[in-house]
Amino acid sequence: MTRFHPVLWLREHPFGADAILAVGSAIVAVVFHLTLHMDDASEPSAWGVLLAIGATLPLAWRRRSPAIVLVVITLFQMAMEVINAIGPDWMGVLIAAYTLGAYRSGRLLWRLGGFAVGVVVVFVVLGVVHGDAPWQAILSAPVVFIGAIVLGDNVRRRRERALELTERAERAERERTLLAQQQVLDERARIARELHDVVAHSVSLMVIQTAAARRQLATDTTKADAALELVETTGRAAMQEMRRMLGVLRDDTSLPDLAPQPDLNSLDGLMSTVADLPVRVNLQGDLGDVPVGVGVNAYRIVQEALTNVRRHAGPVQHVEVSVVRGAAELTVQVEDDGRGAAAVQAGGFGIQGMHERVAAFEGRLSAGPRSGGGWRVRAVFPVPA
Repeated sequence: MTRFHPVLWLREHPFGADAILAVGSAIVAVVFHLTLHMDDASEPSAWGVLLAIGATLPLAWRRRSPAIVLVVITLFQMAMEVINAIGPDWMGVLIAAYTLGAYRSGRLLWRLGGFAVGVVVVFVVLGVVHGDAPWQAILSAPVVFIGAIVLGDNVRRRRERALELTERAERAERERTLLAQQQVLDERARIARELHDVVAHSVSLMVIQTAAARRQLATDTTKADAALELVETTGRAAMQEMRRMLGVLRDDTSLPDLAPQPDLNSLDGLMSTVADLPVRVNLQGDLGDVPVGVGVNAYRIVQEALTNVRRHAGPVQHVEVSVVRGAAELTVQVEDDGRGAAAVQAGGFGIQGMHERVAAFEGRLSAGPRSGGGWRVRAVFPVPA
């Protein structure tokens, strides 16, 4: 069973809270009118009770119509002062003045606020003249009522500022989400273009070998058989690359890259672009027969990892790039001794793009701080012998 929380209920039901305030104020005003006796005040009466209720009960609608409530309560309070009846003693007018400042702005606020303060000053002056109020009230009454209006105006400004900041934060979050999605789509499109180039290369090779085999069928069947075997092998590899490519979003509106796609043999050229980093490259195993698509994406992962090192690792003394060809997999690893904890901030679009590349080949990728400090990126591509 849900537990009842009065404060939460009042926040969620503002009209109910105002109604409770208005009824409570009306009860207090009526009790004062009926029970409090003063020598210079009129005797309790039915008219006095109605005026006391009229000077407090409209507070139930103070947030919905603050200007009208202020005028109505001020008129009833003026009537009580005219017949010299004991009542809420300007309490309702004070609350209504605060509400006007808290929920209205511009000329209406200060015109009605000035009207209320002027009425209060006039009646205080009359009270001082007739001896019903001390002369100090001429100073205190305007200050109290102007302070109520100013306090309400400050509360309203703070509330509007808080709402503005909340809207800005929500808008920034939406923009960040859209940017992240766009970055992921751009990375997928880039992967698809690279795979497309790999498949196009394989198909071109198949066409060339098929033409050579056709010319040699009548003269040298051994060479023709070798050419057809190469066509078969290339075709199977192209089919695998095609299946991977179909799983990645392709942006047909983007122009294809005209430069040859990089692979693991291009790592030396990549190292020359990061000469400012203390990089050591370790290559193990036979990398000559690594599928072209795997080689392209392994190169891109090393490239992105080194970019993250430069951006986020800070001063580094050692960066090691290792590419190991095993019996059934290719392992690519980049690790540094920089600020590994701070590098967690780099786990955004770059890391997401690495995951996309490895997932396209049903591989595994891990990225995070390594023991002893620094950061490690490790990608494993399944590459059958």
